[in-house]
Amino acid sequence: MRDEQLKMMSLLVFTFQNAAFVLLMRWSKVLDTHYNSTVAVFLTEVLKLPLSVLLLMYEKRSVTEACATLNREILGAPLDTLKISVPALLYTVQNNCLFVAMGYLEAAVFQCTYQLKTLTTAVLTVTMLGRSIAAHQWGALVLLMAGTVLVQEPPAKGGGGADSSAGMMVGIGATVAACVCSSVASVYLEKILIESKPSIWVRNAQLCLFTIPIAAVGTQMVKDDYLKEEGTPIHGFTFAVWASIVTNAAGGMIVAVVMKFAGNILRNFAQACAIVVGGIGSCLLFDFVITSRFVGGVGLVILSIFIYGSKVEQLIAWLAAVGLARSSDEAAYAPVPLAEEAPPPPRESADEEAAPPPSAAPPADLRPPGAESAGSAATAGGGGKGR
Repeated sequence: MRDEQLKMMSLLVFTFQNAAFVLLMRWSKVLDTHYNSTVAVFLTEVLKLPLSVLLLMYEKRSVTEACATLNREILGAPLDTLKISVPALLYTVQNNCLFVAMGYLEAAVFQCTYQLKTLTTAVLTVTMLGRSIAAHQWGALVLLMAGTVLVQEPPAKGGGGADSSAGMMVGIGATVAACVCSSVASVYLEKILIESKPSIWVRNAQLCLFTIPIAAVGTQMVKDDYLKEEGTPIHGFTFAVWASIVTNAAGGMIVAVVMKFAGNILRNFAQACAIVVGGIGSCLLFDFVITSRFVGGVGLVILSIFIYGSKVEQLIAWLAAVGLARSSDEAAYAPVPLAEEAPPPPRESADEEAAPPPSAAPPADLRPPGAESAGSAATAGGGGKGR
């Protein structure tokens, strides 16, 4: 029960954090202060490291124990730490691509295109993690894709470089690149979290050890025409820029919890809900107009979440209650297994091992001492897209 509460809490917080990050990032681009987005990515990664360490201290209830854990899991396991370099590189590239895309695309176009990662994540979950996706869940993914497209109706008028064909191609290319990086990195990281025992906060600290230098190199690879004039690398940093940095860093903590207890596909559904919240925020803050198409998209997104998060027995029972199905139809349903052997029982959280039955608890050190404590820690400190 505590795991279920933690899963729902992390998904809810992740939804609103994701919407806030998109709105703040768009706001920072609308202000057009010529800030260097690679510096913003670098500062985001720098902020994630102390947050991860603080949450590890909170989990261990001891500064000494937290430091000993970091020494044992990072310095004492160099090969395990080296594995993190792959998703670290992908996450850094992804975050830079997001800022590039927002500079060329309208928010609606960006958010619609970015949902390509939902389907790719589902496919990678099957291929890389060896899980089965039931037929009704695949249908829910299709509904989700249709809903997210309808929700973000392109505005009647565009402006500037966002409407140019060259700028549009650059923006779409950057968004697609971010989708691929997000799907591969998140599923790869979830596989590591399932197969190994270190705390999720240790994993985030390991990621920062690679993302910080990679992001620092990225700041040197981009020509900054305003650096000499302003005399500081943080030139043009407004409240919107700083707020987007903080919300992105906090999102990294939330993503770790979501992948640990809910998994990647549910995370992507929560991100679809963030698009709905972001659309409402755009209506209030910018010039987005809610239309019947927007309302229809909201309905499809909600329906897709309802279908994916429910068991087949529940769906048939609810359909039977309204006279659309018979309760005997439940026996006719058969999930689609991935392999030849019988598929394992469905796992409710990403931290459960594949071999034990559902009643078996995951290893003690894979989970914070008390789900409520971990949930509050994630809420206080916890992608953005990615991490």
